[in-house]
Amino acid sequence: MKTQVIQLDSHDDVTSVRDKMSWAKTERILLVFPRRSRILARTLDLRLLRRHAATLGAQLAIAARSDELRRAASGLGIPAFATVATAQRQEWGREKALDRPRRRFARPDLRRMRREAFPPEVRWRSLIGFRFLFFTLAVLAILSVLSLFIPSAAIQLSPATQSQSLTFPVSASPNVSTVNLAGSLPARLTSVVVEHSKTVQATGSVVIPNAQAQGLARFRNLTTALTNIPAGMVISTQTSPPVRFATTVEAVVAAGVGQTVDVPVQAVAAGSTGNQPADTLVAIESGLGASVAVTNPGPTTGGSDRTASIQTAADRSHLHEALLAELLDECKTSLPQTLTAGDVYFPDSLAVSQILTESYFPAEGQSGDTLSLTMRLQCQAQYASLADMTALVGMSLDASLPEGFVPASDGLTILPASIPLTDADGITRWDVQAQRLLRARLDPLTAVQLSLGRRPADAAQRLEDNLPLAASPVIQLQPAWWPWMPAIPFRITITTNN
Repeated sequence: MKTQVIQLDSHDDVTSVRDKMSWAKTERILLVFPRRSRILARTLDLRLLRRHAATLGAQLAIAARSDELRRAASGLGIPAFATVATAQRQEWGREKALDRPRRRFARPDLRRMRREAFPPEVRWRSLIGFRFLFFTLAVLAILSVLSLFIPSAAIQLSPATQSQSLTFPVSASPNVSTVNLAGSLPARLTSVVVEHSKTVQATGSVVIPNAQAQGLARFRNLTTALTNIPAGMVISTQTSPPVRFATTVEAVVAAGVGQTVDVPVQAVAAGSTGNQPADTLVAIESGLGASVAVTNPGPTTGGSDRTASIQTAADRSHLHEALLAELLDECKTSLPQTLTAGDVYFPDSLAVSQILTESYFPAEGQSGDTLSLTMRLQCQAQYASLADMTALVGMSLDASLPEGFVPASDGLTILPASIPLTDADGITRWDVQAQRLLRARLDPLTAVQLSLGRRPADAAQRLEDNLPLAASPVIQLQPAWWPWMPAIPFRITITTNN
């Protein structure tokens, strides 16, 4: 006989084992328990599995190593084996019949119970006239319900409009932080950085050295020894400041008192001051002053000067003022471009916040035909933002709002009625002209109540007579052939043209 062997897991319970048994299609089912496992150890679990096998039309047996589990199964009439091989070799024997509960009560009288549950119908209900009457009433009831819920209507209303305008003075100050109804709003700052260079002709003049004077110096030996005159030895006049010359070549004064040698010299500094008369170069700036004496037998010549252009303090001042004026002109053009559309610019508040860099060329005291200045500065000005003015204008217009009207969503216009002027205290004052479009406030519930259950033409006339409208209402019925407006409020939709 074919046997279905089902290997159980350590986590199986009665429910999972019953599910595994349900897939078996054989007449015998062998449950193989895992080693050292306590699953299905209760007698009740084995009894439930036995009954489930009986409902499947199969005989149940177990294979388990546990003697206790096999004894419990045998006590319930379930064949128990130690191994699967033993179960397949040996006969299972007949399974004991399940204990069936004995009936304790008498069998019920089903026919009597049926008569009590379904008593015979009253005779008049079977008459055709009454059945037709009830059918007609049911159809009328259904049509009445449909007449309430099927039709729908959409009403489009055009509220009446009017214009509201107001002109009032406004002031802006850096000391004001919030907009208030008195007409004050914050003066905000905007800034920009500009940089330019400008060059002008230098108007000053200065005499500067051009060429070095040259001549001959005569050295006379004061000792009996030979004396060496090095190149570059400095001799000078005794004036204050001294005019200094230096030897250009190396020379030797012969030994003996009174021996002389002529050495070419050149002025250390260029300029006409180097043109000295004879016998003026008599000082020696070295340790040889005790060994030799010096003089110039003839005048030194060739020293010259030239006249060069140089900047003056007035040049620097005029250039600074001119470049600053040009930068401020650029600020006047650039600052309004930093604002958003609708902001009000205060031209009188333009000022230089700081000079970032200022560089002259050539430097002060240096000669040059021209003087250049490169300046980079930050300028700032005050303005009133469109958001602040919109808030102020909105509060002012709301204070004089006509009864029954509300502002339209996009009908506000703000224009300056005068030029903003800033006083010495930094407060800017000007006039503002504000204008906006108002529309009548319509109550959708009122419009619905005026239209309920009426013909469309009558509903349109009632709406025109009782609501402030700019045009006749547009009514659309669904279905279009329906002759009346819906009788239920939520079936009517109200829309307005803003």
